[in-house]
This record gives sequence, structure tokens and C-alpha cells, in this order.
Amino acid sequence: LATKQHLLTLPRQQKALVYSPAAEPALEEDHLRSIVWYSGTFSADSKEILRKELGLPDDLKPFIKEYANFFASIQRRKSLGRYDVASYQKKPELAIMAVLVHLDQPIVDFFDLLQELLAKGIKDNPVLEDFEKFGVLQVFWSEIAERFGYTSQQPQLEELMTGMYLTVVYQQMDKPLPKSLAQYDLSAHGANVRTLVQQFSNRRESATARGEDSFDSIADLVWRNINGDRLFKDTKIDDLAKSDVFPRFDQRILLWIQERLRIEDLDSRLNGKTVVEMTHQRLETHYGSKPRFARLYRMMRKAWYIVRNAHQQPKDNLQGMIDDYIKSGYKMDTDYRKFTYYYQQAGMPEQFTQTKKLIESIYVNNYLDNSIYAWNQELDYSEIKPKHLQRNFYRFHVSPEKNRVVVIISDAFRFEAAKELEKRLSHEDQVTGLDMDYMITGLPSVTYLGMPLLLPNRKLSLDSKNKKMTVDGQLADSLEHRQEILKHHNPKSVAYALDELKGETAKGIRAKFTGQEVVYIYHNQVDAIGDNKKTEDDVFKATEEAIDEIQQLITRLRTQGIVQIYVTADHGYIYRNDQLKETDKIEISKEDGDEKSQRYLISPRKFETPGIGHQALGTILANDDSKNVYYPKTANIFKAVGSFNYVHGGASLQEMLVPLLEVRTTSSRSAAHDVELELF
Repeated sequence: LATKQHLLTLPRQQKALVYSPAAEPALEEDHLRSIVWYSGTFSADSKEILRKELGLPDDLKPFIKEYANFFASIQRRKSLGRYDVASYQKKPELAIMAVLVHLDQPIVDFFDLLQELLAKGIKDNPVLEDFEKFGVLQVFWSEIAERFGYTSQQPQLEELMTGMYLTVVYQQMDKPLPKSLAQYDLSAHGANVRTLVQQFSNRRESATARGEDSFDSIADLVWRNINGDRLFKDTKIDDLAKSDVFPRFDQRILLWIQERLRIEDLDSRLNGKTVVEMTHQRLETHYGSKPRFARLYRMMRKAWYIVRNAHQQPKDNLQGMIDDYIKSGYKMDTDYRKFTYYYQQAGMPEQFTQTKKLIESIYVNNYLDNSIYAWNQELDYSEIKPKHLQRNFYRFHVSPEKNRVVVIISDAFRFEAAKELEKRLSHEDQVTGLDMDYMITGLPSVTYLGMPLLLPNRKLSLDSKNKKMTVDGQLADSLEHRQEILKHHNPKSVAYALDELKGETAKGIRAKFTGQEVVYIYHNQVDAIGDNKKTEDDVFKATEEAIDEIQQLITRLRTQGIVQIYVTADHGYIYRNDQLKETDKIEISKEDGDEKSQRYLISPRKFETPGIGHQALGTILANDDSKNVYYPKTANIFKAVGSFNYVHGGASLQEMLVPLLEVRTTSSRSAAHDVELELF
């Protein structure tokens, strides 16, 4: 009793160990029993000490004793101590398995540790040797049998996964496994099998170290083991389209689409879904969501759109062609750009050469040649409203503005690319208004003409031999010269290259724009790549990057209180991915005083040649210049030095109809809301 009284007088945080050599007294004589109840008894047994150290409940004492060999390692004890006891208390061997597979999460879940185990390899898995070494291998296979129904006298991970993959495939197809595959049938535990396979397929690739097995590598192994090409050779395409376990199914689907396109069978369906719907669905699957197949599915969807519009005819008048193009006709150029971009990103696969040739033929022969010829039959500058002429841009759109206005001029930024930019900006809630209009460039549709036309001007003059324009008597061939022209019209004007602003801080941008009423920003991404013969085939990639860069710039300007922005271009371009044939090149002589390029010839001569159109330079520039601009009436080019696949300077909607996108923004904080994701 005295001992009890002494213990009760100790400070609350002080610890005490009470030892007695005598046997434990009877309950009615044990004055310390109440203290024991809320404190505990001490045992010098190492297993008991370990149990308390790990915070394990009393009922796990036998577990520690049985697996003493495992607990001999300090590191293994430390690893096990990180797991939540409640998650493995009923089956404590799972905690040992979790440690051995290096499960990096607090909850011990058999499905998760099994995935970690599979990633270590389904052939000669070293972790299974550890399972056997520490006595949990039998428990592991018993757990497999209970959860998935797989049993064998000599169980193997390879056979287990073959059963799982095949079971899921045939369940997705809503078909029973063939009798020849009865040994792999785990459908009695189908729910667990599907769950495991789905979780494993969704496992982040970053979670799988190099050299380890993944869902894909195991699928390839299973496919070889079962001779999948023979097994599924006669399986209907509709059934294959229900499954996403093996990548060969996606290959078969894509080749099926290719054949539909070849015969222009656009009404065919897979499981009731159109080609467009099917490609969208496959993008949500395991393989379809990965770059390899995602690019191919998107490529084939764009091909489907192009084939669908293969026989559309151009309007029979100039304004009708313009209206049709800005409303929906531009999508043909977008679809071709996207198709080619995905084809290039996919590594230009030989399996789809047939589709590539089909799309090239439709785009160039059906679409470009017909639309360009129709355009040149009707092209008449006098029929174009003044506000839609590029040379009047400043007069109609910049001069009337009372607030500060920023003009982003992106070299060779086509109308169709600006429509994609517009769509992206429409999803930003800080963009309060978007208005898309158009302008018609002068001829030739080139940088040295288009950039000066966007400046304030009263008198324009072209030195075609030196490819230089003067605006009101001042040269306009550089950023510095253009800035001088801007300042002459409005002293509070400035011009920058977009690259100058990329690395600027917010404070730096603010300083550059303070006190300025007109700011011109020049961007050269597309033309810089396209005009180089070595890089011209990357022009569609450059277009994607240009859209990104302009969108990022608009976001930065918005945060600095810039609320009025125009996005436009000096000219567009034509690009075809196939090499031009000699029949695509027009022989035209060049004489003294002429300036010749692939898509135009400027000459004081006057002549008429079949397949070649012309316009008076004086009409284009509203001056008395007597020279003429000649150009191919189709997508053909003149024989000249330079790029062949990427060209501009001629007369076509793609080269001459440039965007005029007005963007109005607010610097207010975002009020984010859900939007519908649109895949391009």
C-alpha cells in the first residue's frame, strides 16, 4: 500500500518500473492492480519488447515469434512500422510481403502489393525468393487462390497473369473462354480479376523502374505465349473493339479504319459507333491514351474528316469563297495540318502509307488545286471592301482606338491557326471578348510586303529588285524602321520582337509598355522554320508552338492590364508533305528587272500564259507602279531556288486571307469554371 501511495505522488510525466521477486498476489491483496490496468506490465522477453516497440496488439505475439527471422533486421522492422496495423491485423503476413516488395504507402492492400510484385518481373521474380526465405510464400499463393481462383501444384506468376489477361479480354467481349484455354479461366472471380487488371493498367509508368515489367510488357509476353495472332485471327473487329488488353487490337482497329477510308465508306460503324466516336473512345483506353496510339487515332480521325470533305466544290464568286472559308472551309487546312503533324509525331509509320497517299491526293488535287483555281478566277481587288484590305489595317483598326492597343504580328500565322488560338482563348474566363475577322494581303504574299502594309501609310512603294518597301518615303525593312514609322504617326508608339519579352519580368514588361498607346509585337516562329529548306517539314510543329507562344504572351499581357489586343499576320502559306513532282513545277523565264520566287514573279513585262494569273502592282498598292505580279493559278510552283514543300507569295486563300483576331481581356482574378474539353 505504501508503494502505491508513493507512485501516486510522482509527477504525471515521470516513469517508474516496479519490480518484486515475489509471485503476483491474489486480486484482493494486490494494491497495485488498478495501476497495472491503466499502465501495463513489463516483460524482459525480446518478442514482447518488439511487439510494444512496433505498437502491435497482444494477439500478434505469435506472429512475431513465428517470423522471428524476418524481424531480425532493424531495417525491415522500421519498414513494417510505417504501415497502419489495422490494414493487415487480420492477415499479418501481408505486412511482411509489403515490406519485401517495398510498398510505399501506409495502407497494406493486397492488390497494391501484388502490382509491386508484378513490376519486379513475372519470370524469375527475386521477391518470391524472399517470400520463401521468410516463410510467407505459401500464404501468398493461398491469398491468390482465395481472391482470384488461381491454383496450381507449381503456381507461376506468368500463368497467373495469362489467366487474368485472357479472362478480362473474353469478359470485355462478353464471350466465354474457348475450351482450349480452360486452364486460364478465372471468370469465377471475374470482379477481382477485372479490378486488378484495371488498376495495373492504370499504374503510372513513373512508378515502374527501368528494367521492370509493366502492364504492356506483360501483355506482350502473354500474347506470345498464347500465340495471339493465331488465337484472335478470326475474331470480329467489333469484338476486338470492345477490349483494351492487347495493343494488337488497336492496330487492327486502325487498319480497319484505313480500309474504310480507302473505299470512302464513311458510314461504317464499330459496335454502333462512327469512326469519329470510336477514335474518341479509344483515346480513353490504356493504349489509346499513350502517345503511340493517341497520335494514330487522332491522325485517322483527321483523315476521316478530310475524306468526308473530299468532293466539296468552291463557291462561284469571290465573297462567297471568303465567307465559306472563314465559316468552315478553313477546317480542311486545319485537318491536313493536324493529320500531317500526328503522322510525323508517330514516326511516319509504313503501315499507314496508304492513308498518307490518299490524304495527300485529296488535299492537293481535290482541294488545293480546285480552290486555288477558283480563287484566281474571281480575284479582283476592287471587289474587296477597304476595311478588309491589309494595307488599310492601321486606318480602320488602330487609329480609331482611344485606349492603348497591342498588335501581335506573327509571320506566316494562317487564318486556320488563329481559329485554333481563338478556340483556346475562349476557354479562359479572363478573356472577355473575341472577334475574328480577316484581311486580304497584297501580292506577292510575302513578309517584305505584308509587314509594311500593316503600318500607318499614305503612300506605298516597292523596290522589287531589293525586296524592300517604303512607307511614306521611309524604309520599312526592319523592326527599327517600322518603329520609326509608327512613332511618326503617333509618338507614343513602340515595337518589340516577341523574343525580347519572353524572358522579361512582370516589372520589365510593365516598364516597356508604360506611356505607350500603340505597341507592335513581331513574332517569327512559323516562317523562320518553313523558309529554311532543312527545317520546312517541321512547319506544322512550328505552327503548334506559335499558337502556344501567342497564347502565353496574351496571358502575360493581360496580367499587366493590357485589355485590347489584335493578332494578325503578314501572310499565310501552303505546305504539302509529299515531295513535288516535276509536273508540279512551272517553267517561266526570268529577265532583267524581274523578281522571281516559287509562287510569284514580279516583272515590268506583260504576257499571258495558261495556268498563270496576274495582278497590276499599282492596283495592289494603290499607286502608279506599272509592274505586274504573276502567280500559278493552282498549287503548283515556279521553278526557282528555295523551299518546295513550304511556299508562299502566291494567290490563294491559304496565303492571302490572314486573321484579324481582336482579343479583349480583364486583369481580374480568374473565376474558374468547368469547361468542355475539345480534342483536336
